[in-house]
Amino acid sequence: MPQTKLLFSQRSTVFLIAWLLTTTLYAQSDLPAVPLTQLTRPTGWELAGSISPTADAKSLRPKAGNTILVGTNEPLTLAKPTDDFRMRFDLMMTSNAGVMLSLPGGQPISLDHSLDLPRLLKAPGLWQTVEMWYKTGGPKGAPMLEKLILNGITVREAQILTGKNNGLVTLMATNGSIAIRNLGYRIMSPRNVAKWSSPLNYTIVEGGYILDPQEAARKKVLKQDTTSMLNYEVSYGQPRQYSIFFTGKLNVLEAGTYQLELDHGGAAALWVDGKELIPVNHLELGMTARGTTTISAGTHDIRVYFSRSWFRPGLGLFISLADTRPQPLHAPASLPEPDAVALVSVNPDYSSLQDKIQRIRSFVQLPGEKMKRTHSLSVGSPTGIHYTLDLNQMALVQVWKGDFANVTEMWYERGEPQLLSPLGTVVRPPAQTPLMLLQDEAAAWPDSVDDKLVQYKGQTVDKQGLPTIQYQLGGLTVNDAIQTSKDDPAGSTLTRTLIFSGSATGTPYCRIAAGTSVEEVAKGLYAINDRSYYVRIDPKAKVKMRQSNGKQEVLLPIDMKNGPGSVQYSIIF
Repeated sequence: MPQTKLLFSQRSTVFLIAWLLTTTLYAQSDLPAVPLTQLTRPTGWELAGSISPTADAKSLRPKAGNTILVGTNEPLTLAKPTDDFRMRFDLMMTSNAGVMLSLPGGQPISLDHSLDLPRLLKAPGLWQTVEMWYKTGGPKGAPMLEKLILNGITVREAQILTGKNNGLVTLMATNGSIAIRNLGYRIMSPRNVAKWSSPLNYTIVEGGYILDPQEAARKKVLKQDTTSMLNYEVSYGQPRQYSIFFTGKLNVLEAGTYQLELDHGGAAALWVDGKELIPVNHLELGMTARGTTTISAGTHDIRVYFSRSWFRPGLGLFISLADTRPQPLHAPASLPEPDAVALVSVNPDYSSLQDKIQRIRSFVQLPGEKMKRTHSLSVGSPTGIHYTLDLNQMALVQVWKGDFANVTEMWYERGEPQLLSPLGTVVRPPAQTPLMLLQDEAAAWPDSVDDKLVQYKGQTVDKQGLPTIQYQLGGLTVNDAIQTSKDDPAGSTLTRTLIFSGSATGTPYCRIAAGTSVEEVAKGLYAINDRSYYVRIDPKAKVKMRQSNGKQEVLLPIDMKNGPGSVQYSIIF
């Protein structure tokens, strides 16, 4: 993939421009689970129902059950592929573990000794995710590692491989011990599953960017005709602004649960047998809307609506079963390749730990949230450990390792979204304020606070560029500093220090941790959200664990009887 580097700053800020290829995503995204009891267990591997690693993660300590496999230095066969496939599994390692993943052609991938992968691995004793897309190449073609994805980051793409395709997918520990769970596997056959039984009828009407198909149906008809395949180019010669209705008969070759995908530039919708499957979406070319439904074998009515807008036009329809690649039901010319979009990123100089910290103010939108967090500060460190603070809530909303910031949506074209997104392995602590004044320890932690309670007062910056945030909470004055380290034996570490003074109107508490699960690994060390990350605090701290609003929480009451107080805790991942 060609890359260009442009220097825009004298402070070691590097904007990387990499041309990204946008492709249609594969068929149904959820991979069928493979029961681990079905795998042949070599010597040194055992089934477990849970594992409880020691605080130093030198031992995994399996407990009885059959949902996890724990093993050592004998290769475990995960699959015997005969066709293209996708695979995903969760992986945990001990502190001294080496991990080797072998592809069907025998090619080994060392997850811990490759130059670029260790910086994305989570700490020992934590679960991480490995996903692989593999293409056999057929009788004459070369096999290809289409994608290797580590903790959500694509680390290998479109790699042509040598070797035969009659091998196995295996996993082994070259040192120490490893564990796997949640193994998913799907064959991705290129076979066809449906075909048009007759030409499609289409009606072109006047007017573009109409998001209501019923409104479009009342517009003046410009043209009516038939086409052998779905093709928005039937509009050639018509006014620039138009909408099209397509209707046709689709012969489905076998009964099953199908996923249909509309890839389009403009507005589009899809109906199957008169029922809306994909509602109207206004998308840019290269973006996809999906719907899943059960369809019997035989002929079915298909209706597609397309309305041109200011986006580059294009219309594609794909259909797939759980074990097939998406089959196009449109003419090739109807879905042009999207324009290449430059990836604009910001990174400090990772070769020098004394390089300047990078600070970016932007909007941030967290997964599952509809609203943008408009007052966000993201800090990139040459340690390769980065974070984002929501300055309205003083919440540490995301922490990640690897490369720093994707700022494409701040700079591409108008940059209207103003969104920054992480470029590495991300963990997301609770997105609420870490400090609160509670009447008692049973009071619920607020989901958000207003600017009357929390007031941002500014920041000071040290010589390297590391910020310390000042704000007020009730009657307290707070100094909030975050430092990162990659040299902690436990893993990549972010340490937050809160120092406060003043007179509080209630009892100040610090919520050290919160999640769907909080496991006390050792005194002062907690594993959060099914071992997604650790939180560490002084083991002498008198914390309180509680259940509140469906979450487990670790609270620390702040003693200010003798003057100013402070709290320090670390996130390890």
